[in-house]
Amino acid sequence: MSAALLPGERPSALPAHRGRTRTSMLAQWVAYLSGLGGVFAVLSLTVPPERQLEALGVELIAIASCAVASVLWLRAARLQKGMAVMLMTGCGVVSTVAVVLASNPPSGAYIDLRITRREWLMLLGSFMIAAIAIRRLVTELRDRAEQLAYVSRTDQLTGVANRRAWDEEVPREAERARRDGLPFCVAILEVDRLKAYNEMRGHREGDRLLQRAAASWRNCLRSSDFIARYEGECFAILLRRCSMNAAVAILQRLRMAVPEEQTASAGVARWDGHESSEDLVRRAGEALHAAKTSGRDRVKISDIDPETTSVTATDWRNLIQDVLTQRGVVAVYQPIVTLATGEVRGFEALARPNRQLVDLGVERMFAAAQEMGLARELDWLCRRAALEGAAAIPPGVPVFVNCNVSGLVDPVHRVDQMLLLLRYVGRSPRDVVMEITEREIVGDLGRLRSVVDAYRQEGFRFAIDDVGEGHSTLEVLAATQPEFVKIARSLVVAASSTGARAAIRAVVAFARETGASVIAEGLEVAASARLMRSLEVDLGQGYLFARPSLLDASPMTIRLPVSGPQVPVPPEPVDDTPWTLGAAVAADGGAA
Repeated sequence: MSAALLPGERPSALPAHRGRTRTSMLAQWVAYLSGLGGVFAVLSLTVPPERQLEALGVELIAIASCAVASVLWLRAARLQKGMAVMLMTGCGVVSTVAVVLASNPPSGAYIDLRITRREWLMLLGSFMIAAIAIRRLVTELRDRAEQLAYVSRTDQLTGVANRRAWDEEVPREAERARRDGLPFCVAILEVDRLKAYNEMRGHREGDRLLQRAAASWRNCLRSSDFIARYEGECFAILLRRCSMNAAVAILQRLRMAVPEEQTASAGVARWDGHESSEDLVRRAGEALHAAKTSGRDRVKISDIDPETTSVTATDWRNLIQDVLTQRGVVAVYQPIVTLATGEVRGFEALARPNRQLVDLGVERMFAAAQEMGLARELDWLCRRAALEGAAAIPPGVPVFVNCNVSGLVDPVHRVDQMLLLLRYVGRSPRDVVMEITEREIVGDLGRLRSVVDAYRQEGFRFAIDDVGEGHSTLEVLAATQPEFVKIARSLVVAASSTGARAAIRAVVAFARETGASVIAEGLEVAASARLMRSLEVDLGQGYLFARPSLLDASPMTIRLPVSGPQVPVPPEPVDDTPWTLGAAVAADGGAA
């Protein structure tokens, strides 16, 4: 299958209409002028010898016609050197014959005596060369016109069809489906968080990701399908003779084919038999937006009724702006305990949207902010909420504050800003652990290392979140050398398997070598806590000890099932709070 065309299908004439008309006219003029030159060369044979001026004029017209034809050819077609030599040779032959005839003008009865066989052969050869050259010219001009049509319909970065080709293809398919009564679907597919990928790795790497993704998707599609780069990181796919169930299956296969462990979101709409191609593509785009705002990395289906799936980007922008302007984020806290003794070693601050303002999960909120370029502002708002709400935590007990990589290296929110915030809330930098989350790919490790060093010089400590999944890699561990390493919940849950235990032991070995403490996240049963202790994991966090909740000035006392001692942990919020802990936990999937 061609990058932009169906098998056996020539490029559309519409994109190259002007170019093809121009080249066709030039080819016709070249043929006319070359033929005119040959006609005048023959006419020169019939001019009587006593009329030498007329014979010379006719021959000059023949030479001029061939010369003008050659100039048009060279200027319009930009021929290769071989073709140019052939053309000039032909013109030279015609000119030589004309000069011979002019110097030896024929006269009726003595023509056989005056025109030798060699001269007649040269004249005949010039006609043959002119015919071959004109034929080659017309063929090459046609090829160039088709090449121009192909280039005008192809995206130069990815090699698939471009937006122009897509805008031509969908109406044609709608007419074909209306005539034949066959179904088809339209899907819009987008690489998730490409902007963050570009910021971390550079635009050149982002372009390579798009190229590889487009090639992978093209190989996964059927020969009858049509893929085009719609705009930016969005690709549009036309699925011919395809039901909705089959279209969803194809899109799920395409999502799994995204390179470099990136994810993709998709929206798909089925043609209802009457709507215009613009409305069909719009419904697919709205379904894509619903997929992105509901968490990304999924496929959303558009119903026949556009009103059932319409979620506009303006609504989401207003919601995020309301969160930022009204500071609609609160912080809940979950204790981090020593597995051996049950002693509380610190609290992790977890951001939650204020349910009175907007009913969003924290991941959906960050996903929408990332799409709108507001992730850094939201990250800073969550940091403020985490530190302002930690007044009940006594001095000396560390508070783990989550931060994105882009927010951490942001030159606007530097370490000076954090120091001012800590002075405002009355806490010391030694009581704050900056927990680097896994939402983004870390591209510039040198920049990250320098920023971490600047924070560490002021007394801050660092933790790497979700080691073992996401984007937390060994390179990040080596660059930051954190004081705390948090093992991802997925590894903790699968710790009974050999591979997961080996990974946990590797993390523990790294921590022992660098002097860091290891924290097991997502502990929910006592057996998991005992297994972590057997693997020499120091600290633990999870529902086994306490759920994330608001802090209160009078802490509760609960019994830890690991070793038995009683430790203070924050209480559950009472019913008259603006939102309930149960709703907050349910919104986040019920996991710590």
